[in-house]
Amino acid sequence: MAPTSTSQTIGAVKALLLDMDGTLVNSDAVVERCWRRWAAEHGLDGDSVIRVVHGRQGQATMAVLLPDRPHEENLADNARMLAWETSDVAGVVPVAGAPAFMAALARLPHGPWSPRPTAACPRPGWTPPRCRCRACGSPPSR
Repeated sequence: MAPTSTSQTIGAVKALLLDMDGTLVNSDAVVERCWRRWAAEHGLDGDSVIRVVHGRQGQATMAVLLPDRPHEENLADNARMLAWETSDVAGVVPVAGAPAFMAALARLPHGPWSPRPTAACPRPGWTPPRCRCRACGSPPSR
């Protein structure tokens, strides 16, 4: 069966939130580097850790990997992890079609729109979305 394409109008919207990782950018290299670093600090096998990290917030992953560890320690390590991810953009690349899509959004006369990651952001004003979007040449938000 041949793929079909449909177009649908959803009506007026006041804002648009865009998923970021895997939709606009591929930041797997950064995420995996940071998690391997964290795994090494905790005596865990990096490959085993990588198999469970994608798609959930850091503190939740830490709770799976170290179930007896206090939640406060997971939160503290997650804050460190987000700082690492914010400062490391080597290997962040745009997903195919994302730069053209973002450029088209930037030309629209209205907004706002903003990419948002699954992870919480460590610092207001300089977040993983801003870092990652800039790293792959896309405007971060409007």
